[in-house]
Amino acid sequence: MSALGAQESMRVSSYMAIPNVRGAMVCVMPAPSGYRLTQALWRCVCVALLFFVYGCPVLSPPAGDGFADGLADDSEDVQLAREIEEADIIKLQDGFFYLANPFTGLRLIDARNIDQPVMMGSVELGGRAIELFVRDDLAFVFTTADFLRCAGEPVGFESGVFSQQVAPDYQGSRVWVVDISDKESPSILNTFDLGGFISATRRVGDVIYIAGNNTFGSRSFGFDPGVFVDSINIADPENIFFVEGEVFIGASLEIHVSTEAMYVVGDDPQLSETSAVTYVDISDPGGDIVIRDQFRVPGRVENRFFVDEHDGVFRIVTEEFLDTIFLNVVALYNYDVSDPDDITRLARLPIVTGESLRAVRFDGDRGYAVTFRFIDPLFVLDLADPANPMVAGELEVPGFSTHLVPLGDRLIGVGFSGRSRSQPAVTLYDVADPAHPKQLSRIIIGGRFAFGTSSEATVDEKALRVIEEAGLILIPFSTFNLDSGEFVDALQIIGLEPRRLSERATIRHNGLVRRAGLLDTRVWILSDVSFQSVDVDDLDQPVSLAALDIITEQELLDAGLLSCADSARHRGRPLGGFSPGICGVLGFVPLLGMIMGLLFLQYHRRSTRETARS
Repeated sequence: MSALGAQESMRVSSYMAIPNVRGAMVCVMPAPSGYRLTQALWRCVCVALLFFVYGCPVLSPPAGDGFADGLADDSEDVQLAREIEEADIIKLQDGFFYLANPFTGLRLIDARNIDQPVMMGSVELGGRAIELFVRDDLAFVFTTADFLRCAGEPVGFESGVFSQQVAPDYQGSRVWVVDISDKESPSILNTFDLGGFISATRRVGDVIYIAGNNTFGSRSFGFDPGVFVDSINIADPENIFFVEGEVFIGASLEIHVSTEAMYVVGDDPQLSETSAVTYVDISDPGGDIVIRDQFRVPGRVENRFFVDEHDGVFRIVTEEFLDTIFLNVVALYNYDVSDPDDITRLARLPIVTGESLRAVRFDGDRGYAVTFRFIDPLFVLDLADPANPMVAGELEVPGFSTHLVPLGDRLIGVGFSGRSRSQPAVTLYDVADPAHPKQLSRIIIGGRFAFGTSSEATVDEKALRVIEEAGLILIPFSTFNLDSGEFVDALQIIGLEPRRLSERATIRHNGLVRRAGLLDTRVWILSDVSFQSVDVDDLDQPVSLAALDIITEQELLDAGLLSCADSARHRGRPLGGFSPGICGVLGFVPLLGMIMGLLFLQYHRRSTRETARS
């Protein structure tokens, strides 16, 4: 089949996330003239206001493949040939934490005694450190020259003394190879510049694969446009070298990786509401890569969990907006990838229409999809027969999930308790009978009546830790305390029992919590500005053992990075700066009242005009 062949029907449409079709149609009808034009514009303003008050869309950053529960020690993982490992902002090896910090570059923490961790050496790196791998005595740190981020907010390199110190001398992205054999004085051994901005990385055996875009937003940095995949061979620590790079069509990509292939999925720049999928052959253990087949799939994906490959079948769930009839269509597509040069569609399964797709997760012969409009339908998909997939069951509950974690006959959902997106929630489902899924328990994070609560785990699944063997769920959150008038960053501990969830202790932390885990019965917590270890022998009365500053608030203030000093206050906001706590805060009943009020005003104005005429 030719690259991006016409196997799928071509759809030329524009993406419009419209939760209310009838209201939105006012703004797209042919424009009238005179008084009616003013009236139509007034209606459009009203509809936009209702969208804002009743609920704002969640803008989620891109993310990568599956992850392990907790943070396992990586020292044994590297012995497995062609094992797949995902990079992260923190890695643990032989009792040492290695941090890819956006402010300070690479930092090392000696946690061999987790009760008394010690800050060790560091290496300043140009640009924003985003993630790293650790193997033996080497750390592979990835940085990008796009912008510096703190608490989800962009901070330009041109602002502040500190920003000028870490401003990059390169364009695109860079891989830093750092010798960490001397924990107090790590040193840079080598660097590799990449032709664009990193979207995702994987280590497969002795090769690191990097995927990304050659443009950032609408700006081009001199590289060929499109998506790139590069490979670096790390088999010999004395001879680490760049192997190969490929550039092909695509944008804003996600990836799914097996030991044989990397599936690169991104928006098709030639057709809106269409995803371009490229099969990249990575079967060569030395790092040679080959572009095989490419094909189009109707609709778009939100993150990497929307795609999967299992037993020679590529599965993908997409959401397609049909602008001709203002309708969202959610569907599953199965493809036979046994011949990478001739990938063919096996089946299409319509799941639901008129709903927005929020979360997808595959688990062997099962799949789960969460959509949302006014309620949260959880769909259980039977994928045992790839040529004849079926919707096995459905469950309707309030709110919606943004991420799912399969646990055999149980399922964890992380998302929001309602439409307002100001109450993050963790839900436990019973999926033993796929035809009749059940909700077992739900915990609302930050309290049912908390104001403006948000959780990093709803936009970055790596911030969530489900530690099944310990019966724990660790989830960060930020909120505003109305009593004290302060913004609070914290970690919520949830007990995971066979049939229920239980709310346990809340642990305060300095800075927006990015990661947390369990080490030697101690909970550790990481933000961009601090690290903490906590004694949780009593899950209801935890005791902080130690807190280390990665960068102090005064250093951030002195450097001109004021917005990084209070991460809860300046956490990322949807809709260009509106607080998540404001979006949808009024709820359904006041919304109905607003609609009735607008109708009354329109009736009153009409009656006034008719009286004046008479």
